Amino acid sequence: MVPLLDQFYYFALTIFVGMVCGFCYDLYKVTRGTLRLRRLGTALGDVLFWLMLTLVVFVLLLLGNWGEVRLYVLLGLALGAVIYLHFLSRRATSLLLWAFRVVHQFLKLLLKVFFFLVTAICFPFRILYLSIVIPLKMVAGITGKVLRGAGALVHKLVGKPISRVKRGIRGRLSSIFPIFEYKDDNK
Repeated sequence: MVPLLDQFYYFALTIFVGMVCGFCYDLYKVTRGTLRLRRLGTALGDVLFWLMLTLVVFVLLLLGNWGEVRLYVLLGLALGAVIYLHFLSRRATSLLLWAFRVVHQFLKLLLKVFFFLVTAICFPFRILYLSIVIPLKMVAGITGKVLRGAGALVHKLVGKPISRVKRGIRGRLSSIFPIFEYKDDNK
């Protein structure tokens, strides 16, 4: 038989575990509200919450009273949850909301600092890139126009005689090698 003092200890432990369950519920409630989960996210979150809570209760009961589940364990869990939800839930919820806001603000600040550093590091390379690319684009544009104009002029001056020479060579080659027999679209 378990001594009476140990039974009070186990009962107090189950009340504490019930209060931990209440805190876990508030934590999940604030997290779900902060993340603004939709129907599927809420359903998945609920399942995950209950699985995690079952694991937490199992481990705490295993450590505290060797996992014995008796009527006083269930009463202690319920009493702990009721005590927590009645006396501590509002304070814990407001504290959790404040902590979530602080973490959110800190993460926003961290992201701003990160993007500022990336911009500051990349700025000299961007200036170098622009100082090289803009003149090269201008030179390429001018060169392209000059080459197109020169190509058109060369084609007008030399294009017809060259196509006549190509046709003559193809005609002679096609009489020797049948592989060169094809219709020239430029005729």
